[in-house]
Amino acid sequence: MLTVVKMNGTKKELLDAASLLVQTRGYNGFSFHDLGAAVGITTASIHYHFPTKANLGQQLVKRYTAEFIGALGDPQASSPSQGLLHYVGLFRAALSDGRMCLCGMIGAEVDGVPAEVSAEVREFFRANELWLMRVFERAGAHTAAARGKARLFVSALEGAMLIARASGDTGCFDDVTKTALAICGISRRR
Repeated sequence: MLTVVKMNGTKKELLDAASLLVQTRGYNGFSFHDLGAAVGITTASIHYHFPTKANLGQQLVKRYTAEFIGALGDPQASSPSQGLLHYVGLFRAALSDGRMCLCGMIGAEVDGVPAEVSAEVREFFRANELWLMRVFERAGAHTAAARGKARLFVSALEGAMLIARASGDTGCFDDVTKTALAICGISRRR
């Protein structure tokens, strides 16, 4: 079970700033110096909270996963259409703020990140796949088909975010999600 760890003060500020840096630059696109400048503290102070960048990355992805899955809620609590539209909305909100999915960004760099960080990214995608499978099963798909649809759906959204950001055209994201919903047999009606 994923849980959101409550934290206050400097550690939360560091994770918030690191999240923005990763979602806009990538894991390897920032240093503790950049993070310190964003928060207004020294790199030595960052090391007090996160001894290594790997430790920071691991905690960052754990927090992101818990918050993302928590924001999705129970996949049985609404209609499959409502659940998937909510799922799309979480991705769309990040894109609207000029950000990418944190785990999608790190996933693109997986060969260049520490093992403990890539393990947490795998957990994010595993948790997303399970959540989506439950939605598709609720819509009538058997397990193998639900797994395929879940993988198609998250892949389409991650790819659509990347192309929309690279092209500067968020309409691309909307077009892809509309098509992905239709392919998966889900109506855009709530």
